[in-house]
Amino acid sequence: MWHRGVNGLGGAVRDQVKIERLAIKVAGFAVLSGIGLMLDLGVFSALVHYGLRPGYANLVSATLAVTFVYFSSAKSIFRYHGQFLVPLFLLYAAYQVAAVLAASFAVDRLALAGYRPIISKFMILPVTFTTNYLFMNFFLKAKN
Repeated sequence: MWHRGVNGLGGAVRDQVKIERLAIKVAGFAVLSGIGLMLDLGVFSALVHYGLRPGYANLVSATLAVTFVYFSSAKSIFRYHGQFLVPLFLLYAAYQVAAVLAASFAVDRLALAGYRPIISKFMILPVTFTTNYLFMNFFLKAKN
């Protein structure tokens, strides 16, 4: 139980601890997402190089990356210690199908608008990173 400190800053200390925990969690997710991104970009670049349309290349590469990020971060970042639940993963997979399709459409449209395929992919990263973090957190019901 938290008690008010000598200076009456108990609430501020609790808030600071929560902020620090969130920052560590987001940073850990960013590291694993960065590894997933390297996988994603490598596969995406190879597929585009060999002639696959950017939207389709993104569909394949992003699917591999989000699967890696899910399995690598569920326990280590989101501290999910329950059993592997097929329904939970299927719910996450359904979200990712919609998210990857939307991102692939965006990459394809940006490439058709004249951006280089790799630039198109980087343009959507802020949105995909943020939504993936929020949905992982929601689906795994993190206990921090």
